[in-house]
Amino acid sequence: MSTDELTETTTDASALLRGQEVRVHTRGHDLGTGVVDDLTEDGSIVWVVFGGAEPRRMFLEEDAARYTVLPPTSVR
Repeated sequence: MSTDELTETTTDASALLRGQEVRVHTRGHDLGTGVVDDLTEDGSIVWVVFGGAEPRRMFLEEDAARYTVLPPTSVR
């Protein structure tokens, strides 16, 4: 994926929406892309569904995760 495909980086998880595709970064590591499955209203807890062996992961505010919102994919 090229960097021109990225749209917006936010540290305020409360701005995320269920169903958005995001790239997750935390503590200097790129964890890959997933879909926001759920989140608390204040964004202090975010659940992201990844593919593969780790299907769903919870991120707490203390994890200092950054979410890069990716553009919507087209329907195939």
